[in-house]
Amino acid sequence: MKNFKIVNFVNVFIYIFILAPLLVVIISSFNTAEYLVFPPQGFTFDWYHEVISKGRYTQPFWNSIKLAVVTTMIALPVGTMIAYAISRYKSRFNDVLQSFFLSPLVIPTLLLGIGLLILVSNLGVQMYFPRLLLAHVVIVIPYVVRTMIAGFAGMDKSIEQASIILGASPIKTFFLVTVPLARPALLASGFLSLVVSFDELIIALFLTGPGFNTLPMTIYSDVQFNLSTSLAAISSLIIFGTVLLGLLAVLLMGVNKKS
Repeated sequence: MKNFKIVNFVNVFIYIFILAPLLVVIISSFNTAEYLVFPPQGFTFDWYHEVISKGRYTQPFWNSIKLAVVTTMIALPVGTMIAYAISRYKSRFNDVLQSFFLSPLVIPTLLLGIGLLILVSNLGVQMYFPRLLLAHVVIVIPYVVRTMIAGFAGMDKSIEQASIILGASPIKTFFLVTVPLARPALLASGFLSLVVSFDELIIALFLTGPGFNTLPMTIYSDVQFNLSTSLAAISSLIIFGTVLLGLLAVLLMGVNKKS
């Protein structure tokens, strides 16, 4: 019992350590001062109104949303097929393939950005959106592969085998049996893809230029040159949006389990 209480205390401390910076940002977003200070000097919603109405963050926000959605639409099916091949078709090269597709997770982002910049330059890709899209797909696929491998590993293979024995083709079995069973892992992969792509900064600093900014780039620029309280407001909106998206994913997973 004593050890149990110690573990609970440590867990609570870890949660506080992780969440405290987010709480500071949210509380600071209601500050009446023009610059970020803590504790707040007053209470106001003016900074949220400024963020929404003045439009400095509007276009970068939609750029990031569009990039994250298209990245997820590409990375989710590609990563799922890679994970399915690694999980279901055993060979001596499986570990090598898995390490290869997960390698972007262990390569320093700075080096990855430089390498991708050299690649897109050699390919002659000048438009910023396709350059960023290619980079984001490379970054996001490992998250999908890792999540889907875990999802496929937890499935009962006998259900797929029964479908094939009853006359369904492997492709039909995949779409009508495997995909529905793997839906929780697909939802988790989609959530990770959206969040990782939306939040990516370092790669964007290498691959984009004038006329195309993502929201993390705009926030990073303001942190350097314009430390306004509006930064806390837009950051709080991102926090709220991420929490809502996560709750929606959890809700959908719960509905799928019940059905």
